[in-house]
Amino acid sequence: MTAMARKNTSAQPTGAGGGTGAPGGPAAPTPWARLGRRLAALWPPGRAERGLVAMALADATGTGAFLSVSVVFLTRSVGLSASQVAVGLSLAAGVGLVTTVPVAMVADRFGPRRLLVLVTLWRAACFVVYPFVPDFTSFVVLMVLMGLVDKAAAPLGQVLVGMAVPEDARVRTMAVMGAVRNCGYAGGALLGSLALLVDHWSGYAAVILANAASFVGLAVIAGRLPLRPGATADASRLRRTLSFDVFKDRPYVVLALLNGALTMHITLLSVGIPMWVTQESQAPRSTVSAVVVLNAVLAVLFQVRASRGAEELPTAARLMRTAGLALAGCCVLLAAVPRLPAVPAVAVLLASAVALTAGELLQSAGGWGVSYGLARKGQESAYVSLFWLSVGLQQIIAPLVVALVVSRGALAWLLVGAVLAAAGAVAPRSVGWAVRDRETQRHRHDEEN
Repeated sequence: MTAMARKNTSAQPTGAGGGTGAPGGPAAPTPWARLGRRLAALWPPGRAERGLVAMALADATGTGAFLSVSVVFLTRSVGLSASQVAVGLSLAAGVGLVTTVPVAMVADRFGPRRLLVLVTLWRAACFVVYPFVPDFTSFVVLMVLMGLVDKAAAPLGQVLVGMAVPEDARVRTMAVMGAVRNCGYAGGALLGSLALLVDHWSGYAAVILANAASFVGLAVIAGRLPLRPGATADASRLRRTLSFDVFKDRPYVVLALLNGALTMHITLLSVGIPMWVTQESQAPRSTVSAVVVLNAVLAVLFQVRASRGAEELPTAARLMRTAGLALAGCCVLLAAVPRLPAVPAVAVLLASAVALTAGELLQSAGGWGVSYGLARKGQESAYVSLFWLSVGLQQIIAPLVVALVVSRGALAWLLVGAVLAAAGAVAPRSVGWAVRDRETQRHRHDEEN
């Protein structure tokens, strides 16, 4: 993809416009103006890219609104206990882990876009039913039905990006979509908060049905999205019977697991830092909110920049390695927090948030580049889904690890940091292994023919 256009300031005269504040020049842009321009630059020029960004925004806004009210709705309006809600969500997650790759294999057989539209409409139908769930049994059934397709949506969306934009534009498009998603989640959460203020079934139902409507809109956009010339024809020519060969690709499986380990930043932000702040630090609890806001702002501002060059496998591998180091740095900073008084503790926690966000952005870009670059033709959905499957495993295992780390203290944080640094360090070697494996198979195929 072409790099995002930026204004060339080298020829500007000195003065306020050049940052010197000299009289007579144009007024220097305020930080808010610069932020506005950077956000506006996220809206891409091409029709396909605009459609993909619109899909990301609709998905994230609806999901952000839903997540802000879902637990309150289930406990207050339906009358479920917290443990019953946890059981239903765990069942959905477990079903999703089992079905993610098989659904992707079906997508490779019949077309990723077609399956994505069907999966999205399935999710919309489930959310139409959601406000009318009467009891725990119905809730469990609905969660299982949602779990059948829920985890497959994200990898199918990533494959659709690869079909809609040129190969050198895939990672940057994913980065733009990621930045837009962060905006959408924030906006959706704000909308959901209005329903929380009303605190009535009708308000919660309106938010949930709006989420269903967002999925319908997403399906319509996906179905009409222009694909790059030859994308559909290439997929049809390479498509074959369902195959589990993706699990036999050992280098790719190793890389998926390494990527899953590096996505531990998700759990560190949502579980680890909040628990550490509230249980083991002198920092005020409001620091947790500051960390989350800082993470979101940095992600919006720097996701695209962090993805530069990630279309090339060596660069993507190096980004994963650097992500491991950044996350290790975050863990080292967190280990120092309990010994500090309140003000220094807040400063160190904010620094850890910067390191964590750097790891998040680099891991995302590196993971996109590796999953695209090593996916075999005709099996893109299965390969990308395997990468996403490792993220689901992390979301199950990492909370248990983080809870243990918090109970054990600073030394445990250093151990986790070492593991994350090692996971990143192994990534370049694993990418090299995967490339050599593909070259060997290509030579063998050429000799047989």
